Amino acid sequence: MSTLLKVTPETQPWIGSSDALFSLKQQISLLAQCNLPVHIIGQPGSGKHLAVSHLHQIGKTESQPLIISCVNHWDDKCAATQLDALISQSLRGTLYLKNIDALNNDQAEAIKDYWLNLNTNAQAPRLITSTTIQKHQQALTQTQQSSFLNWLHYHCLELSVPTLAQRREDIPALFNHYKSTCQHIAKLQIDEQAMALLTNYCWPHNAKQLKRCLDKLSFLSHQQEITKPTLVKIFPAMNDAHNQYSETLEPVSAKQVNDEFSALIQSLTACEDPHVFESQHRDSDLYPAPVIQLQAASKPHPALARALEYIDENFKKPLSLSEVASYACVSPSHLSFLFKRYVGQSFKQTLLRIRIKTAMALLREDPYSQVTEVCDDVGFSDLSFFVRKFKSVVGVSPGVYRDQRTKH
Repeated sequence: MSTLLKVTPETQPWIGSSDALFSLKQQISLLAQCNLPVHIIGQPGSGKHLAVSHLHQIGKTESQPLIISCVNHWDDKCAATQLDALISQSLRGTLYLKNIDALNNDQAEAIKDYWLNLNTNAQAPRLITSTTIQKHQQALTQTQQSSFLNWLHYHCLELSVPTLAQRREDIPALFNHYKSTCQHIAKLQIDEQAMALLTNYCWPHNAKQLKRCLDKLSFLSHQQEITKPTLVKIFPAMNDAHNQYSETLEPVSAKQVNDEFSALIQSLTACEDPHVFESQHRDSDLYPAPVIQLQAASKPHPALARALEYIDENFKKPLSLSEVASYACVSPSHLSFLFKRYVGQSFKQTLLRIRIKTAMALLREDPYSQVTEVCDDVGFSDLSFFVRKFKSVVGVSPGVYRDQRTKH
């Protein structure tokens, strides 16, 4: 049986600042707050082991051990006996069972009770398992509903580790990290076209493959500056994958996408012409913000589309930038930057205009509407503030606006 006592005093940090990585770190922080079993799903080389280390570091103390056992190396004796021994070593720390899918049916049946009976208070050992995305998806199919992985799906908290392809923005940061920690990589210089090729490659074996690629470049390249032709010569598959990827892209220019995105944001928040904002769903929806369209055109930044969707669904409640950023899986400061870059105004200004725009629609649709009720319906807690802001945006007070609209 392969067992390792984790004795390193510090956990390696995650490298990068992508939205996918930010979301992963948020999920880890959340899961670490309880002691329930966790099942990690991720590709080889994507960072499952690192995720375990961070869960342990955040949820346990330095004196509590992290025990790692690869189920592939378990011998043929009783699985329950082996698990008992590992839990005893774990004390109040963490037990990580790698490649849990390697258990056969008899072994799995013998240890299922551990997940059901394990004490979930902070003084008990934490149980973490892992598998690959493919095996997890196969287990959830109808033909394998009796599998142990399917059973774990319903008895564990789950954590999905993104692939390197899902966090391409982190590749330059990873390269700089490897340069600062590996002497043989430190001499490499990668030009802009070569870095673009590295960034667009699919990396089926994730960060470990990127590291090995850089190791190989440092020994095989006869020049310190790595160019695109050098990359293609040493790794011809990268060029093939790049060409195939390029051919599948729709011929839509970046300007066209950005123009479409900007137009939809404008229709979401602009309040100058009241006749523009007639609801598209009169029978079922009094709130006319076209966020469904916005999602389809959110190519410049999907996090902003998620944020606007959340605002559209919750603007009647008190909303903070931190709450919306958490839903959008970005930091508050980054979301603030996205609003200013793509929307052209701050988060607070955007929220205000969506509320005012909705108030305009309500006042137009019901000539007998009360301003106080509309104020509450669109998320304002102070009537005088609502009236003042409505007038500053629309040009007239809510009552005057309602009366003017009923005359048309």
